[in-house]
Amino acid sequence: MAEIRLEGISKTFGKHQVLKDVTFEVKDKEFFCLLGPPGAGRTTLLRIIAGLEKPDKGHVYIGGECVDDLPIADRNVSMFFESLALYPNKTGFENIAFPLRIQKIPEREIQQRVTEVANMVHVEHLLNRLPRTYSGGEAQRVAFAKAIVRSARAALLDEPLSNIDALLRLEMRIELKRIHTQLGQTFLYVTHDQAEAMAMGERICLIDNGEIKQTGNPLELYEKPSNRFVASYIGSPPMNFFDCTFEEAGGKSVLNAGFFRLDISKHSKLVRENLISPEVTLGVRPENIHVLDKPRENSIEAKIMVAERLGAKVVLDMGITGADLFKAVAPPEQSVKPGEVKWLQFDLEKIHIIDRETQQVLA
Repeated sequence: MAEIRLEGISKTFGKHQVLKDVTFEVKDKEFFCLLGPPGAGRTTLLRIIAGLEKPDKGHVYIGGECVDDLPIADRNVSMFFESLALYPNKTGFENIAFPLRIQKIPEREIQQRVTEVANMVHVEHLLNRLPRTYSGGEAQRVAFAKAIVRSARAALLDEPLSNIDALLRLEMRIELKRIHTQLGQTFLYVTHDQAEAMAMGERICLIDNGEIKQTGNPLELYEKPSNRFVASYIGSPPMNFFDCTFEEAGGKSVLNAGFFRLDISKHSKLVRENLISPEVTLGVRPENIHVLDKPRENSIEAKIMVAERLGAKVVLDMGITGADLFKAVAPPEQSVKPGEVKWLQFDLEKIHIIDRETQQVLA
């Protein structure tokens, strides 16, 4: 078993607290993504798990064993950090074999394991070449082979795809998922790219400023964000936000944004039960805004300012007098041109109403 469990991890560097009571668990053989912006504390967490840093408080468990006092070598985890750390004067074979030589593995076994891993990662043609002859993707693959050649209990991967171009990054996502399945190993994968985490992670832990904001599978974070930060970080294009006042009159519940009023009577009970003050934020994803050619009930008039045709969809920047621009998504076959007036209908089953004081999602 190679589950990883962190309990109450806190860490301070100087006067800056980078981790605040972090607790989560990575299941055995799971592809788990630790997602967050730069400076969120992701790499520090990885270094604590590996034994490169000691927490001020809390405990680390690997395979059910508390490893707080275990040295790096005895934790039996492999590490892949953003800097590829390939030795420029060593061939691909020698780079991959290096972790095994440190362990004093017999030469025959080294030959066998390097060959197996090279075939798995598709770098067998690079074993006799030096890193300076590799492309960016080839260097990534050799470095990854070096990270997984040991029979470690878990692999810690810190931004492994950050230094390669977008097209190659898509290809490497598929490769990493394939290798994870083939190895049957626990992967803890750190990234700042929400699309990468959504595409690869079985579960995602979203962290910001040293605190966990939400943990769940990709669909949970997308459809049921627990707070505004999660709602804003997950999704592309990002969610639109409108500051509103929650009002009740004439038997209806309305969100009044000033430049539009939205009837949300179907959500009124849930909002009323959790509301601290009437000041709320309406969150709605661009793909949950229907772009109409004619007005309908509960629709909002807006003008198309910019239309970006992206193949399977058209991303629109919409304008309403008195409001900032916001985004909507239209199907590619719909006629949409800058300057045209359209009517927008929010999917009331998929809106998010956020308490402005607590930043928590109410409905």
